[in-house]
Amino acid sequence: WGMAVFTSAGNDGPALSSLGSPGSLSAPITVGAYVSPEMSAEQYSTLPPGDEDAPLKGASYYFSSRGPTPDGLLPDICAPGGAISPVPRHALQGKAQYHGTSMSSPNACGVAACILSAAKSEGINCGPIELKRALANTATSAGAVGGVDDPFAQGAGLVSARDCADYVVAHHGKVGQNLAVDVTVPARNGARGIYVRDEAELDGPLTFVVNVKPRFSHANQRTSREMDELLSLELDLQLRASEDWVTCPDGMRLMSAKERGGQTFSVRLNPEGLSPGVHHAKVRAGIGTSDPDRGEVFSLPVTVVVPHTRFVSKDKPSLKLNDDETFGLKENGLDVSTTYELVQGVPNRRFLTVPRGAEYATIKLRSAKSSTTSSTPRVLVHAVPFVRGDMPNTACQLKKAFAMKEGVEEECHVRVKGGSTMEVCLQLLWLADPAGASVSADVEFHSLDARGPTLVASQPIAIAAAEEYARLGAGAPLRSERLNPACALKSVRRTLRPHDSTIKLGLAELDVLPPSDAEVRSSNGNQSGTRIYEMRLSYKFKIEGDKEIKVRPSVPSLFDQIYDSPVDSQLWSLEDENSQILQYGGAIHHADPVPLKKGEYTVALLLRHPNRSVLERMKDVPCELSLALPDALTCNLYDELDKASTPSLKDDGRAPLESMLLRKGSRKDIYVARPAEDLPDWVAPGDVLAGSLVLDKDREGVTSMDLLYVAPPKPVKKKDPEKDKSDPDGDSLEDAVFKAKLDHLSKLRTKDAAAYGELAAALEGERPSSVPLLSELLSFALEVAPAETDRDERRARGVELVYDKMRSENGGPIDAASLAQYFGASEPDKEELEDDAEARKTNEGMNERRKLLRRVLLARASLAGDIAAEGATPAAGFDEAARELKRWATADDLKDDEERVDLAIVLARHARICQDKKATAISILSKAKKDLSGKLLKRVDEELIEVYGLIDGTEHLGENLKEGVAARSPVLKRGV
Repeated sequence: WGMAVFTSAGNDGPALSSLGSPGSLSAPITVGAYVSPEMSAEQYSTLPPGDEDAPLKGASYYFSSRGPTPDGLLPDICAPGGAISPVPRHALQGKAQYHGTSMSSPNACGVAACILSAAKSEGINCGPIELKRALANTATSAGAVGGVDDPFAQGAGLVSARDCADYVVAHHGKVGQNLAVDVTVPARNGARGIYVRDEAELDGPLTFVVNVKPRFSHANQRTSREMDELLSLELDLQLRASEDWVTCPDGMRLMSAKERGGQTFSVRLNPEGLSPGVHHAKVRAGIGTSDPDRGEVFSLPVTVVVPHTRFVSKDKPSLKLNDDETFGLKENGLDVSTTYELVQGVPNRRFLTVPRGAEYATIKLRSAKSSTTSSTPRVLVHAVPFVRGDMPNTACQLKKAFAMKEGVEEECHVRVKGGSTMEVCLQLLWLADPAGASVSADVEFHSLDARGPTLVASQPIAIAAAEEYARLGAGAPLRSERLNPACALKSVRRTLRPHDSTIKLGLAELDVLPPSDAEVRSSNGNQSGTRIYEMRLSYKFKIEGDKEIKVRPSVPSLFDQIYDSPVDSQLWSLEDENSQILQYGGAIHHADPVPLKKGEYTVALLLRHPNRSVLERMKDVPCELSLALPDALTCNLYDELDKASTPSLKDDGRAPLESMLLRKGSRKDIYVARPAEDLPDWVAPGDVLAGSLVLDKDREGVTSMDLLYVAPPKPVKKKDPEKDKSDPDGDSLEDAVFKAKLDHLSKLRTKDAAAYGELAAALEGERPSSVPLLSELLSFALEVAPAETDRDERRARGVELVYDKMRSENGGPIDAASLAQYFGASEPDKEELEDDAEARKTNEGMNERRKLLRRVLLARASLAGDIAAEGATPAAGFDEAARELKRWATADDLKDDEERVDLAIVLARHARICQDKKATAISILSKAKKDLSGKLLKRVDEELIEVYGLIDGTEHLGENLKEGVAARSPVLKRGV
């Protein structure tokens, strides 16, 4: 699209291969961060060097991410990485100082804008490829200006505005100057460079075929001029290696080669005489003597790591690196010891081949020399144990800063993979004080021989729903190890499927991929671009129980993917039943968990793609909820199978596996039992409980493994055979027919009022005192809303009719006095009910009647309160209804949250309207809203707002609450 994109290299250095997305991509111009001596003094008030220290030098910031990527690519250039920036006014600070590659990338982009402006003044339209080539060919190495060269952080070097502008003017229009060239190594999975890191590779064949392919502007059609340009491409290039341990041909002739997939040449490496450490070279392709000032047309970066451990053995355990630094193998032939001399601006690296079978390493650091000053140097240790494939360094690295105090040893741990090369990089944190430091380091390798061979794997220890345990083994193949295990489950993973989906085109003004410049030219400007489709998926779930649960949604199949994602973008929102958005999340980085109260919630997921069929095939993509357990569930560990397979037994003298020493060469079987405690009631069958098994509690970060337990079906409640004997025949035929008619009546409730009335009258004729029938008539009176304006009055009359029918003096089943006597004095206790079938049957009937009475009284008082609040009738009827309700119902008596809210509103209105106790009403409502959420909370808040409006001096409380209600129940549904 004719646009140059500048991006930050990232702030995850100083170890190699810490360059992440998007800086690891080929298309953008990746910029590292550089700091000059003048910037150090002005921005950081850096202390002047002491008499024994070297002069302050310009260098890459210690945090600037380094290449090569796993396939060999380096940053493009570097630029000043510090800036004084304006900040938002709420920070109460006009400006602030920042540093990072997020400062260097805009700096380089601003320089590029000046270059393009200068080119435009000369009548030159400089394209993005031409600009990138000009910046790389005119960059100044840090060493040339007295700084510290670091190609892994700086690429071609410091951006140079004047030289770059002159270069653009001098070479614009030359053949291939605005042509991208893709350089890959097919045998290394299309790598963009050669990166030899592991020791095993040094002994193998080191001749590589390199593929070179010009990349022309893409288009469905090409103009005649563009076809001529493609077919006439022919460049005689000179190939030169920057180091003598790299051999390449003298030259190659670059042509379009579009039909042959590019052209090739070979490169041979000879690392035989290389010293321990990292070595960098380039294979440069330029025009040669005919146009030497034009510089590189393309280049191939070459990085070779020669591990320090390659130069030591039991026969030759020590290696002198220089006058001040050594590297040695310890007597056990396993661990290493080395010294570091740290100076300002220079990362100091050691490369170790990890012994086969090692699972983690312990790094011990201490000051190597007595300090002659009172300063305590701060040192950053950055260990990267593995560089392969698409796994980012952040998934396995160790990165920690220490203040190196004399006589104090610091210890840290990092996971490793046997056979790979681990880098242990130390760098002085020198921005405040550039004084050097001497550090000694010991690296010990450990293994409990329990993990799989993959460093970061997705295969956890799993306890299936039908199993009571999982088995694994632990050993000590390298040295004697301490086994000090612990195991617990801390969260529940619940998988949801979408309950609905919609796909539609995005906005025509915004959601369009514009055509490329080549497509515009080939279509004479008639190409309109590609519209983007949007798919919205909704996932519904409930939170149950009285306690808040922390919840975090995610889409695992699409998570942690940006540039390699199968969709253009993804965004989700978590909403409550009032459509208030509680949290957002996306494709990268987990959102913070949100504490949710009991209620219904929705996860809305937005996916976008130019191809509708791709979205159609993803309509059922699952969403995962992570629900935090209120308390971790312990899983006991045993070394005997019979104990693990019967985790519920506790009183047979069993003891879980405890801390013990595994001697070198020994092994131990470990059985992980499912939790002996009951799972929370809200955990459903099929939910997956997640946690970890830690083999050494003192080194949890490097000895932990994921643990999963699939929740089994809930236990079946067994029937009491004695109870079954008391009613051997069950329901009579008449009872069964009546129940069936009643069930059909409930289905007619909102469908056919006439048929409902006819059937209800017939059932009343059959059994006028039926409690289930009266309960259904009450539901009909409450749920069916008449069309007239006197809705509340009509519903109140319907409820009053049911109230009259249920009373015993009218032939109904409810005798209030008998109920009061039974539950007040005559109700049998639990033991009596278990032993007496007749008492049980009586108790069930009494409870059924009391439940109906409470429902009717609550509905009667609630509707009377609605009418009284409107001032339509005197409050005497409401007062009588509320007083009768109080005698039969409290909040503790009601199990349904909606009924509790109805009761609280009735009591608050009774206190306000009938007793003129507005403060009491506020107290009742404030207490009722404590554990509510969603629509029920909104109802209580609206009632509170009504009360605040009646009391002088509390209007501000009402206004604040209104704002809260508006925020929690938005009128405009934003969604994603």
